[in-house]
Formats: sequence, C-alpha cells, structure tokens
Amino acid sequence: MITNSPNLKELTISGSSLATSDYTATTSAATSDLEFWEKQCPWGCTLGQLKSIRMSELSCLPHEMEFIKFLLRNSPGLETMHVSPSSYVKENVIHMLVELVRFRRASAQAELIFEHE
Repeated sequence: MITNSPNLKELTISGSSLATSDYTATTSAATSDLEFWEKQCPWGCTLGQLKSIRMSELSCLPHEMEFIKFLLRNSPGLETMHVSPSSYVKENVIHMLVELVRFRRASAQAELIFEHE
C-alpha cells in the first residue's frame, strides 16, 4: 500500500504496546525474513512527496527498524521523522537510537526527532 502511494505526504503509524515479557518472546519470532522491504519493493521505489513521518509505540523489533530504514532510504523529500519507543522497552532504547542515527537518508534535510520520556 505504501509503495503504491506516490503522493503520500504524511505518514503516522502507532505500534501496540508490549509488556517486557511479551517483547522477548516476540523478538525471536520477528527476526525471520528481514529482507522483506528489499525483496518486495522495486529498486528505485521512492516516496517523493513524503514530508513527515510520525511513528510511536515502537518496540525496537527488527522488522520495525527495517521499515524505518526503508522509509529513510526512499523518501528524498522527507523533512521530519518523529520516532517514539514504547514505554515498555527500556533496555533497548539506546540501541534503537544508535541504529536510527546510522541509517542512510535520501533527504539531506531529514530531521530525526527521537521522543523518549
């Protein structure tokens, strides 16, 4: 749906809050097929009109991080991306922040705003 929306300007996604015990159980199951975005989306697929992304209640799962990487890599007009981890994920917040900073961005003007309590 996202790759077929070339005129998308704003994207807001909110994950579900997971308790810490649920997080560890889900993490091992979520590591399969991490190349989904590269396999399913044609190379050169861009979201040229996308200006603003707001993602909240993230659990630092590998699939979430790969989706963020995809959005940053394919949004040349991106201005701001707000990322907010779930309050249940305390031990992986620093790791998440480090990963986000390392991701390549198609837009030199893209501002990454990490919102943490």
